[in-house]
Amino acid sequence: MKGIWIAIALFFAVACGGLGYMIAKRKPVYASGQIDRPKAAEVADVIDQFLKVDPKLIIAKEAARFATGFKELRGVAVGPEDRIYAVGDKAMVILGSDGKQLKKVDLDKPPTCLAVGPDATVYIGLMDRIQVLDGEGSKKATWPKSGPSDWITSIAATDKDVFVADFGNKVVVRYDKDGKILGRLGEAGPAAGTGKFEIPSPYFDVVVDGSGKPWVAHTGRNRLETFKDDGTLETTWGRQGNDIEGFSGCCNPSHFAIRKDGSFVTAEKGLPRIKVHRPGGELVGVVAAPKDFEKGIHGLDVAVDSKDRILVVDPATSSVRVYVLN
Repeated sequence: MKGIWIAIALFFAVACGGLGYMIAKRKPVYASGQIDRPKAAEVADVIDQFLKVDPKLIIAKEAARFATGFKELRGVAVGPEDRIYAVGDKAMVILGSDGKQLKKVDLDKPPTCLAVGPDATVYIGLMDRIQVLDGEGSKKATWPKSGPSDWITSIAATDKDVFVADFGNKVVVRYDKDGKILGRLGEAGPAAGTGKFEIPSPYFDVVVDGSGKPWVAHTGRNRLETFKDDGTLETTWGRQGNDIEGFSGCCNPSHFAIRKDGSFVTAEKGLPRIKVHRPGGELVGVVAAPKDFEKGIHGLDVAVDSKDRILVVDPATSSVRVYVLN
């Protein structure tokens, strides 16, 4: 039994990246190149180092927790009047800013993500297509597949554009509000900064900033990227690292949002934590630490309302956690 737990811990070490190296430094390397097997207590000790966050770095507190009633909560977005839209199971719920449920809307298929435009139009990813609703949940349209292997993981909307992150085809598709495809980010091209996104797992997020510019989580490179109007790369920030300034593992940040001042809220899986970064990427502090979540949790979708409250999907309780900065 002890061996099984050590194997599990070592698997976690590989997933988090760098942890195995730290353990290895504690033991001699034999001539055969094999590293002496660490003791379970040593593995647990190193893992514990990564799970801890200096209390001085905590900059927020949980102010509320809103139940959604879903068995499986998958996404959250904020619309006009700070209404909260959440999707899960085969439905969408609309909550007031106080968390009281205003409406529940049944969907044709299990949703994967959603976005709400400035005019309250709702765009819901249904794996390989997009269902468009008005602000009260009435169906307006369904946009068909855009490629051969669509797997929609994220949507972002402005007053004129809709950006859709498609893990299946490793691109971000840009639509107009009527569903016409205007272009794609992530297609190979002659200009520098063009090419397929490296997305190892179906965590592929897109968000628009205050100017309507799309930002993309390039998880295979552990960074956020934004693009010029011609689709070429403009700016990036972020790096791999288990330290608090970096993004752990191979597929982070898994989700992110942008606040009014241009700062970023990022979420990570594997080593679950929510952080705030300045517009240039420098760490401001930690909103929620790994100890605040159930072990092994993933799918921590995030959103920000007009008051800069940070909304976090908690799949373990199917609730939306609300954080405010200290």
